[in-house]
Amino acid sequence: MSENPQGVFIDDVEFPFDDSSSILAFTDKALGDKIIPTLCNDDNLQPYGACRVCSVEVQQSEDGPKRTVASCHTPIVPGMRIHTNSTSIKKLRKNIVELVLSDHPPDCLTCEVNGNCELQDVAASVGVRQIRYAKGENHCDREKDLSHAYMRMDLSKCINCSRCVRACDEVQGQFTLTMTGRGFESRITTDNDMLFGDSSCVSCGACAQTCPTSAISDVFQSKSVEADKTVRTTCSYCGVGCNLEVAVKNDEVLSIRAPQDAVNAGHTCLKGRYAFKFYNHEDRLTSPLIRKNGELVPCSWDEALDFIKDKFESIKENHGPDAIAGISSARCTNEENYMFQKMIRQLVGTNNIDCCARVCHSPTAWGMQQSFGTGAGTNSTADIPLADCMMVIGANPTSAHPVTGAKIKQQAMSGATLIVIDPIRTELARMADHHLQLKPGTNVAVLNMFQHFIVEADLLDQEFIKDRCEGGEEFIEQIKNLDVDAMAAISGLDKDDVKAAAIAYASAKNAMEFHGLGVTEHSQGTKTVMLISNLAMMTGNLGRPGVGVNPLRGQNNVQGAADMGCQPHHGPGYLWMDQKEVQDFYEDKLGLPSPTTAGRKIPEMFDGAIDGSLKAL
Repeated sequence: MSENPQGVFIDDVEFPFDDSSSILAFTDKALGDKIIPTLCNDDNLQPYGACRVCSVEVQQSEDGPKRTVASCHTPIVPGMRIHTNSTSIKKLRKNIVELVLSDHPPDCLTCEVNGNCELQDVAASVGVRQIRYAKGENHCDREKDLSHAYMRMDLSKCINCSRCVRACDEVQGQFTLTMTGRGFESRITTDNDMLFGDSSCVSCGACAQTCPTSAISDVFQSKSVEADKTVRTTCSYCGVGCNLEVAVKNDEVLSIRAPQDAVNAGHTCLKGRYAFKFYNHEDRLTSPLIRKNGELVPCSWDEALDFIKDKFESIKENHGPDAIAGISSARCTNEENYMFQKMIRQLVGTNNIDCCARVCHSPTAWGMQQSFGTGAGTNSTADIPLADCMMVIGANPTSAHPVTGAKIKQQAMSGATLIVIDPIRTELARMADHHLQLKPGTNVAVLNMFQHFIVEADLLDQEFIKDRCEGGEEFIEQIKNLDVDAMAAISGLDKDDVKAAAIAYASAKNAMEFHGLGVTEHSQGTKTVMLISNLAMMTGNLGRPGVGVNPLRGQNNVQGAADMGCQPHHGPGYLWMDQKEVQDFYEDKLGLPSPTTAGRKIPEMFDGAIDGSLKAL
């Protein structure tokens, strides 16, 4: 046996030590498999150590005494010897599971999660075939709470692992669920014993996903029905772009779970998890429709495509290609958006293509492009745990982008400074360190004050400005002369409140900014985005983890639709379509000429439809 003090031994097999936080995490990583059973552990939650099923024996030296510890929260140290399957550990785990089962209804065959139950799996893995303990007082007759629209609660199945409580606290930050009572009387409760359906629950479903039994479960198709397949897809509801794992049987959706290895990190929201009934709703189209004799009637795809082809060719011949326009979708994939703009530009021959990426978010794209050279967000939401200051402007993430909103809440509750600039007292505003409740439409005045106070307090990152910015000296001289009192009067804010928030932002080691439609849909949206970008540049909050400027998009692929060129002025990669070299580039690559005239934006398409210059859309 090796005497390398830096090694760690798992059942007498040596593995190199790394900085995994716990024995359980190290063992899972080293072996590439979960060999230690658990009930209260979830990779998305902090270690808790409640069930003790994960117990192992450890030694600090080959001849040292053995200690029994919970592997989920015991730190791994170099030289440790871990025994995961000794005789005494087997007996301990079996005894623990028998005790749990003695207070659990013996109705596995009729339980809705039969075959998909962690308690069932753990009982089988530790060898429990019968329970030695005589029947006594138990909780098997607890009443069910069926008041919730999307989940049901059956506390007779609860094993007090507290995973649901911790998911509500640590993942969503809602604190709806809690443990009450002591010892044998301990149980889960919702908002001081309110009905589940009447509680403050936001229906994210994190509790149902983490529950190892059916104490909290989804109301939809039983989990016990085996799926034909599990499909990995992207939620289309908002700009977070959550990944979803959809369990399907006979083309019916059984359930939706959130995978851990995605931007949403094992979490999703009410819409992503439960709002899926539209997929087979009776109002959905099942075939193309063509209007005949004043009515839309179903037709085949061949008939529909031939109809479109004939109409487009006729209109193009009689009225020119600019009499045709296309509107793409930010809910479509990159491939679909690219092919659509290519068809409109190269086959039809017009730049008349647009989508909501420009309509709602062009101020962000244009403002950030002028400031940074690109209209994309500068960093990932995965950086949120690295930020010690977060500023939210004109956005309500907990409502419009719930998973990102939950991450911001968690970081704020962990001690990060939260600044909210919004006329509405949103959920984040209620927990903010600084809520600047400005008059609607006065973002520019507030951000100008921010810049003035940062310059006044000498909180500029001079090195960043010198090395990476242009016009810094001129900008600083101009902002010094700002009439702060006038800006305060315009915004309706106390200038001292603005100063405190500005200094908090500029003093932070890592400051992140988030903005939404409350910025971009104002007439001065582009200027506001440029001011936000200026704040990041003047304080050096760019180019490293935990900092940056983050636009919160409306749909799941706003960025991709813009990247693919679904805009009247930009082609794929944001190349200007009115430039001769760009037109020649596309013609060389695609073998088809590119349109040379300016394209219509969506409002101009509608105007053209009214005045008759636009014949097809």
